[in-house]
Amino acid sequence: MATTLVVNPGSSSRKYALYCDGNLVLDLRFEDTQAGFEMCTRFSGGQQICEPIKESQFSDAQALVADEVDKYLFRESAGSLGSVIVRVVAPGTYFQNHRVIDDEFIKKLQASGVSAPLHIPTILREIAGLKKHFKLAKLLAASDSAFHKTMPNKARCYSIDAVDARAHDLYRFGYHGLSVASIVRRVHSVIGQDPERMIVCHIGSGASVTAVKAGRSVETTMGFSPTSGLPMSSRAGDLDAAALLELMRFKNLRLDDAEMYLNTRGGLAGLANEPDIRRLLDRRAQYDSTAKQALEKFAYSIQQAIAASTVSLGGLDVLVLTATAAVRSAELRHLILAELSHLGIVVSPDRNNALVGSDGVVSVRNSQVKVVVMRTDEMGEMANIAYSLAGVE
Repeated sequence: MATTLVVNPGSSSRKYALYCDGNLVLDLRFEDTQAGFEMCTRFSGGQQICEPIKESQFSDAQALVADEVDKYLFRESAGSLGSVIVRVVAPGTYFQNHRVIDDEFIKKLQASGVSAPLHIPTILREIAGLKKHFKLAKLLAASDSAFHKTMPNKARCYSIDAVDARAHDLYRFGYHGLSVASIVRRVHSVIGQDPERMIVCHIGSGASVTAVKAGRSVETTMGFSPTSGLPMSSRAGDLDAAALLELMRFKNLRLDDAEMYLNTRGGLAGLANEPDIRRLLDRRAQYDSTAKQALEKFAYSIQQAIAASTVSLGGLDVLVLTATAAVRSAELRHLILAELSHLGIVVSPDRNNALVGSDGVVSVRNSQVKVVVMRTDEMGEMANIAYSLAGVE
């Protein structure tokens, strides 16, 4: 039996999923909530059970995961765990490939830490824990930018000295590739077609818009690092380099300080002192002008990106909204989609309001562009990659 553990680490949550012969059999989620730390477990076909855990258990979540995995494999006589695959978000041509994690990989990841400070330190800690608790399993990396390798040169390159770009590997790599790839893989099952021209909006704590033509990425809003592109929960998105230099002068920021500023004091956190979209929507409902303006800026940036992406595609057939914030909030979807009728996007208020936390079409029947809400499946995408890397058919 082919078994793999899928790992998707975050700063305040960690997700793990066990797959046997391509089927999800167990998923575990660890989260740092306002009420404390919790662990949620769900076996295939069963209900999710959540229980409080200590901070020390959250810090060493891999120990609890290893115990649950061992118990399941023993109970099902499934043998030992074959592989563990981790989602890796890191800039660089080297990291645009799914790989076996070896000493070279870890050294390159350590060297790139300053470019993705919200992701790489967390990934390195996760890898260290996984090596400790899963010594016999093959350790693999699922690249979050590999899907964007198909972007044409005109989209991939920056307008800087070509010699410097090659010497320092300064290109637009894009991220959220695992999420977008999972949409491409499953969209036919939701709408009965494989669209020629599709835009995928991944809207969670991170946010991006990707243009997909015939199943391949041709443009995306994130560039060299996941800080760039749209404003996000706490990431600033695109910012004039001269404005950043001015900020560094005024605040006497070093390079590392500036990097952390862009990642932690930008986006919604910077605009409204609140990174959580749900809380901003609540504040907006209470006529909080700061929250209203922050959400308007957020929605406007996504609208601009959607419109720009139609240039890359030569039109638009299907628009997909995915990731937690977009799937859960009809109100947020309305904010984003209400101003796009000139692109042929017409949403049904009834369909939109009725669809929460599930997949479905929210556009009117005669909308020129079909608008679809879909849950992302990064974990399933990573499991498929693991089987490929491990040589499992």
